[in-house]
Amino acid sequence: MILNRYFLKAIFSYTATISVIFILIIVSSRSIQYLEQASRGEINPEVVFSIVFMRIPEFLELILPISFFLSIILTIGKLRSEGEFVVMEQSGFSSNKIYSLLALPALFISTLLFLLSFTLGPNLDLKVDSLLETESLETSFNSLSPGKFHKLNDSYLMYSKGKQGKELYDIFLVVKDKEKELNTFIVAEKFNLINSSSGGLIFEEGYSYSEIEPSNFMSVKFQRLTLNINAMPESNFLEKLKEDNSLNSLIWAFSISFMTLLSIFIALPLCERSPRKGKYSRILPSLLIFSTYIGLLMSFKGEEMDNVAYLLFVHLAFIIFSALLNFHMHKALK
Repeated sequence: MILNRYFLKAIFSYTATISVIFILIIVSSRSIQYLEQASRGEINPEVVFSIVFMRIPEFLELILPISFFLSIILTIGKLRSEGEFVVMEQSGFSSNKIYSLLALPALFISTLLFLLSFTLGPNLDLKVDSLLETESLETSFNSLSPGKFHKLNDSYLMYSKGKQGKELYDIFLVVKDKEKELNTFIVAEKFNLINSSSGGLIFEEGYSYSEIEPSNFMSVKFQRLTLNINAMPESNFLEKLKEDNSLNSLIWAFSISFMTLLSIFIALPLCERSPRKGKYSRILPSLLIFSTYIGLLMSFKGEEMDNVAYLLFVHLAFIIFSALLNFHMHKALK
């Protein structure tokens, strides 16, 4: 019982330490990338760290499996180098015993990865996309020149006669709903863009002409009209994207979770080494093998359902590979 706790403590300790190191590296790298965009005026500096924070679940999809895999290599390598593993083997610490112990952290991490990949991760990705879309539109609005028509994107066409700071005067805005093929026209005396993640657009003293059906408009006079960029047609794309990708997200979540479970059957045989080699001699080749596995799976993420056969083929290839590794390991132990 003491040996079991000692072994599992080492596994969880290495996994947590490696994960923190990887997170710090990736977060720092992404922060620099977004700050460079902010320095070019592409996004608001105030939202940089919010974006990076919302990307962390996506980072963990890659970090946790690698960290867990490396923790097995490092733990067993350390125990072997210090002679502790020989004592543990004499106490009945067989490969089957190790597999049964590793099943607990493997199930915990694979379950966590499933939740991150299928629920939290995709939702936060959509929020980040929406936030970046808002920032992009804000940049476009801020660069408007009076007296000219500006196509902000595929959904927005805007014209103004005058500009002072962030306020525009004598506005004409066309909002195209490409899904319904209907348009909304807004004519206003004054316009202002709220500088926040909500992406609020404020129009004052004007009329809104909404196309209910082709060539049939509903006119509304307003003193003050607030529109939310995130609720306008461009963001309908995000909702559609969420619906279309739900099955892909489920398959990806199962895939990354299964890979984590399979990793224990790849890592343990790779820990077998010659007594003349160092305790960390297996780290690089093991990491290359597992990185290949992850890389092949990552190429599926975000792709169409037609590639499911490819995903199954990758898993099958590594199932066979792990079976061969274990066969060789048990043969060598006899």
